[in-house]
Amino acid sequence: MTEFQVGQQFQDKDEALLSVKTYSIHRGVQYKVVESDYRRYVGKCSEFGNGCTCLIRLSLQQRKGIWEVKRYNGPHTCLATSISSDHRSLDYHVIATFIMPMVRADAAVNIKVLQNATAAHFGFRPTYMRVWMAKQKAVAVIYGDWDESYNELPRWVLGVQLTMPGTVAVLRTCPVQVGAQHDESQAYFHRLFWTFPPCIEAFRHCKPLVSIDGTHLYGKYEGTLLVAIAQDGNSNILPVAFALVEGENAESWSFFLSHLREHVTPQPGLLVISDRHNGIKAALEAPNGGWLPPAAYRAFYIRHVAANFTPTLKWSSTTGLTFCALRIQQCVTGQTELSIRCGHSTVMRVGDSGT
Repeated sequence: MTEFQVGQQFQDKDEALLSVKTYSIHRGVQYKVVESDYRRYVGKCSEFGNGCTCLIRLSLQQRKGIWEVKRYNGPHTCLATSISSDHRSLDYHVIATFIMPMVRADAAVNIKVLQNATAAHFGFRPTYMRVWMAKQKAVAVIYGDWDESYNELPRWVLGVQLTMPGTVAVLRTCPVQVGAQHDESQAYFHRLFWTFPPCIEAFRHCKPLVSIDGTHLYGKYEGTLLVAIAQDGNSNILPVAFALVEGENAESWSFFLSHLREHVTPQPGLLVISDRHNGIKAALEAPNGGWLPPAAYRAFYIRHVAANFTPTLKWSSTTGLTFCALRIQQCVTGQTELSIRCGHSTVMRVGDSGT
């Protein structure tokens, strides 16, 4: 590990402190802060006065706007004092700087992967939560933090509509409530629906069906992303509409499906494929929603139907679930009669006989 030198310079205080922390981690020693403010920093070995004289003093050079090492008594003359698997200087700021390239290359990189990489590099294993916090910091540095991102949504909507005419974006906000009063001057994000002109045009040439589903978002504010997917004549899939909502419920699905119907899928006789979520059911069965037969028809994902039998029939294996899905598919296509029994009771029986 390279020792510090008097006159060594750093761009700012954060860079200087990162260097001090990294040095103490690699040396396996602990240090304590004697003085720290916006102009100076003094740190010394935790064994200072007990046989070790290691000390470092840094200060801000105001004319240049940089930090510089003014005094350095080193290297450490004590033995490594950290014998645990962790090091207190290995905080989430240090980890965030180290994992930044990994997060930049893959924002979905697993926390365990980052934890193992950090342990291999520094020789100490930080906790899972500390690495998680470090990843959040890295994501914020690379992509901006969550608050800034949500605050940019109105500008993003306007920018997309200006640069891509024909884009449909419907942003819904709610006023901030202070006690029993509503502050109309401030608002928070509620829902957003959007689709692009190429998606609208492409759907006119796709099969008359649309698959809808939602996936949970695991950021700071969570929520759910709703998506509508079409399929062309070659069975290639095409996302055609999107929505950010607070979760899957009747109101959020109604918001999404009403705008989907109005802007993307006005064709009659459309087939809607979905899971059996109650929110979807309520939205599709709304009298004025535009999704009732003969305007539209509904079908279910076979795998989801099969999964509904798993808790009842105590099928835990993937093989059992796959078999159930296959039998249901054969039944739907008229290839066989399906009879699923739980004990002595018939749970479901449909097929060629029409029962």
